[in-house]
Amino acid sequence: MSMSDELKKNTQFILSHFSGQEFVFPRSIMTAKTNGQVFVDSEEEMLEYFVKADFVDCRINGYPFHHHNESRNLYPSFIFIDLDLSLCSTCKYPIRKLDYILKQTLNKIKDEINGIPTVLWTGGGYHIYQPIKMVAKNDERLPLEDFKEFEDFKYITRSDLTTDFIRFAGKYLTSQKGDPKHNPSIYSCLIRIPGTINSKYGNKVDIIQKWNGTEVIASPILLPFLDHLIQIKIESEESKKRNSITNSKSNDNNNIAWIERLLKTPIADHRYFCLWHILIPYLLNIKKLPEDQVILIITRWLDECNKLNKIRWKYPQRIKEQLRYDKGYPPISIENLKKENFELYTLLQK
Repeated sequence: MSMSDELKKNTQFILSHFSGQEFVFPRSIMTAKTNGQVFVDSEEEMLEYFVKADFVDCRINGYPFHHHNESRNLYPSFIFIDLDLSLCSTCKYPIRKLDYILKQTLNKIKDEINGIPTVLWTGGGYHIYQPIKMVAKNDERLPLEDFKEFEDFKYITRSDLTTDFIRFAGKYLTSQKGDPKHNPSIYSCLIRIPGTINSKYGNKVDIIQKWNGTEVIASPILLPFLDHLIQIKIESEESKKRNSITNSKSNDNNNIAWIERLLKTPIADHRYFCLWHILIPYLLNIKKLPEDQVILIITRWLDECNKLNKIRWKYPQRIKEQLRYDKGYPPISIENLKKENFELYTLLQK
């Protein structure tokens, strides 16, 4: 079998994990030769990018692209777990230890949600891909925002509930033993294609185990996730109280140096993360700028970012939408940014 034929077969295998999603395309991908994520509308277009990249660092988002008015309507459909070999760097037998963590994780996935996921060896660890579904009483697939139990938590998190859920599920199913720098979102759940090359290690990505073709019902994880959200709500309310004290100071004393640098630095990726977690909370709640000025500043920044990598969502409308969701919380701290989005954190240190 030629490399191209193998690539097509393995790409179709990965796409099979998304059969239960709202739609398969358009979807973002990334390769060694793309400047950040790009969007494709078909399998053929995706394969063209992979071939042009000489099969190096070929990745695809586990969640489909969606327009601004659909941003809060994706339901949890895919869990991505990263077990990195660096977790065992201090162990006498790191591979043996990582294999043990993998076995424990697969056992927990089986016990908790009856899942048999895909497992890949990436050269530096294991990737676990598990398609899931959430269903209401009438078997309808619903976003978490539409579940009555989550009504009070729609706007307390810094991201959408689906992103929060897949991050929580990854930590829960690994018993907190996964890569701490791994924080996928519906915008950055980038998974590898078997048979392609991981340039970081010079290894071909290999299939260790194939999923059994069943989208498992992940409802058993909802109760511990709800407990997690309750804790976030408590912490958010405490943060808001602290922020109200900070906001009593003058605007001149409220400059945050690293965010000011970000506003002067166009970036090719993570723009929506910056919008939701950093820029709107900073300009609106710390700088206390009027909404029209916030829109103007962020639009100018996104215009510059757009020159590096075209933004597919309509950002003037998205900015206004996120302004409506704002609850007065401060921007993410640089310490938490390092934990939640290490790639962006590293970019801002340059």
